[in-house]
Amino acid sequence: MSKRSDAHIRELLASMASVTSDLSVDTVVQRLLDEAMKIFGATGGLLELTGATMAEGRLTRGKDAAALGEDAGRDEGKRLRVELKTRDQLLGRLTLGPKNGKDRYSRIDRELADALAGAAGVALENAQLYQDAADRVRWLEASSRIGELLGGDQQQTQGLDSVAELARGESQAKYGLILTPVNDEDASPYTYRIAGISEHVHPSLSGRILVNVGQREPSVLRDFETVILKGPESVLPLGEIADGGYTLLTELRARATHYGILLMIRGKGQPSYRRIETQMAAVFSSNIAQGIGLVQMHHLHEEVRLYLERERIARDLHDVVIQRIFAAGLSISALGKHLPTPATRERAAGITRELDTTIAELRATIYSLRTSAGEHERPSSRILRAIRLACEPLDFTPQVHIGDAVDGLDNETLLANLLAVITESLSNAVRHAHASAVAIDVERTDRALVLQIADDGTGFTAPAVESGLANMRQRAEELGGTLGLDSTPGKGTTLRWAVPLD
Repeated sequence: MSKRSDAHIRELLASMASVTSDLSVDTVVQRLLDEAMKIFGATGGLLELTGATMAEGRLTRGKDAAALGEDAGRDEGKRLRVELKTRDQLLGRLTLGPKNGKDRYSRIDRELADALAGAAGVALENAQLYQDAADRVRWLEASSRIGELLGGDQQQTQGLDSVAELARGESQAKYGLILTPVNDEDASPYTYRIAGISEHVHPSLSGRILVNVGQREPSVLRDFETVILKGPESVLPLGEIADGGYTLLTELRARATHYGILLMIRGKGQPSYRRIETQMAAVFSSNIAQGIGLVQMHHLHEEVRLYLERERIARDLHDVVIQRIFAAGLSISALGKHLPTPATRERAAGITRELDTTIAELRATIYSLRTSAGEHERPSSRILRAIRLACEPLDFTPQVHIGDAVDGLDNETLLANLLAVITESLSNAVRHAHASAVAIDVERTDRALVLQIADDGTGFTAPAVESGLANMRQRAEELGGTLGLDSTPGKGTTLRWAVPLD
């Protein structure tokens, strides 16, 4: 072996040691190109990496390096081309320009380059395996935080925002969004709510309902696993994310239940997602689904516990408290017959009426306890508030009776008209009747809703102003009902407003 060949081998071994001494993919590819140019005295170098590596792209050095990928024709002998392979997997291609700027490469040069490429391929694969392992650890550590973010005292919406931001960071994306399905009988299968957003997503998108998610590519959302799209438009047609690039879409599924979709959207110009990223994103999404399922199960458990507690309180009120009050009322009523003066007997009768009112209110409370707690105020509470506001000018307390079944009223249009009639009729009584007593009764039967208001005021033969009564009559007629009015001068007025129930 000549001294020149021996020197080349020593340089090759030193270059191999330099290339393989680091576990960073970026460092390995940069050292490979630099060492190859140094060994062979090339004036330019081009390293093209395939999608099998996490550093996909082109790396250039020296003069006219960008053109080295093209065919050189008769000067092809002045180019040195080798492939970086491991177990028949192509990782990249290394191309060097003319040796010393003008010379051709010899057979020995090409053999040395093949040896260097083989060592570089192994080093690149090892670096990639190391980076993949580090990425797995990073994703798993992020997955372990999901339970903490979704649990605790914060609302689930805030928790999903935090999870979306965590996903965005781990995937090195620009945007992260979590979509949850809208479970409504009238909603289409493609209807979702934006339940979680990351940084860079405009806050106005939070909570928005999307009715056409994935309709451009329905196959994406039908039995999909992890999908990489070129852009988010086919799934998320929102102008606010117009600068979105490669989009990683994973399903949030656990225990055969679909909980939603996780979108990780990179900016335009960013590279696509690597295989390890898609694999770990699927694991991450599974953990999100498990967390959402546990949160929903916890909320359901709390609702059941609250329901059982409310049922117990209602049962105690009905079986114990009401019975005792009723017995006390009977005792006072019986005692009143033996009282010596009319005043004391009237006082006893008044106490009995108060106890009857208390029993009615307790029954209303029992009814409300036995109905599921909702976001809307009960009809009886809205009626009582309207009565209280309308009767504020009175110097006495009106007698009010609201039937137990009124809280079962679920027709918002009918209820709104009822409240308007209550307000209008009580306003007339306050301004014109000069009454010392007003009785208000609201009852709901199987067929009708009936409002009756009676006062002991001045009464009338014909109203001076018809507009208020006309409005109440029109409201009744529009609902297929009637307005009845019975008034006698000096004896008071009774109004009866009744509408049928569908």
